[in-house]
Amino acid sequence: MKAVPKVNTDGLYLEDELVDDAFSGVVPFYTSSSLTLSDTDEQLDTYQLTIDSSSAIDEANSENIPAGYTVGIIVPRGLYHPRFDIQGWLAYEAEYGEKLLEAQNAYEQINKESQASFQKLHDEWQSKPENERGDEPVYLAQAFTSPERRDPTTFWSEGLSEEAIKELIQKAEQQPSETDQLKQRIADLEVTLTQLMLGTTGK
Repeated sequence: MKAVPKVNTDGLYLEDELVDDAFSGVVPFYTSSSLTLSDTDEQLDTYQLTIDSSSAIDEANSENIPAGYTVGIIVPRGLYHPRFDIQGWLAYEAEYGEKLLEAQNAYEQINKESQASFQKLHDEWQSKPENERGDEPVYLAQAFTSPERRDPTTFWSEGLSEEAIKELIQKAEQQPSETDQLKQRIADLEVTLTQLMLGTTGK
C-alpha cells in the first residue's frame, strides 16, 4: 500500500488516501447525494413524480459527476497547498494517446515493409544452389519505442497566492519554536511544583 493525494474538482489538495502499490494515473471519485425526508415530502407535495426508463437514466447520469480525483503522482516538495492541473492532465493524456497511436501505426507499417523485404531476400537466397547461397539471412525485428512522456510532477503547482504564502510565513515566524515551548512548559511545571511545596510547608 502507498499514500497518494486526493484533490477536489479544482485540483486543490484535500488529503492522502491509501491505495494499492500498482495504482497510477488520475482517477475520479464520486459522492452520492441523498435527499432528506423533509425534502422528499416537499417534493412529493409539489410535483407528481413519473418514473420511466429515461428519467432513471438521467438521474443516474446526474449522480456521476466527479467530486474530485485520486492522483497517483507524487507531490513535489516545497508546495504549501498543492494544486494539480486536472484539465491540463486530461488534455495531455488525450494528446499523448493520439501520438502513441500514430507511433504504433507507423511501427506496424515499417514492420510489415521490413518483413516483406526480408521474405523477398530469403526467397532469393533459397532459390540459389546450395553451394552459392552463403549464410542464411536473419530477420532482426525493430523494437517499438513509445513517445517520450512529460514529467507528470510538472502538473503540480502552488495553489496559494503569494500574499497567502507570506501571511502563512509571518504566522509561523510569530509562533514560538518547539524549544521555546518546551522551556515554557518546564518553567510552568517549576512554578506549580514550588506552589505545591509551599502549600505543604504551610500546613
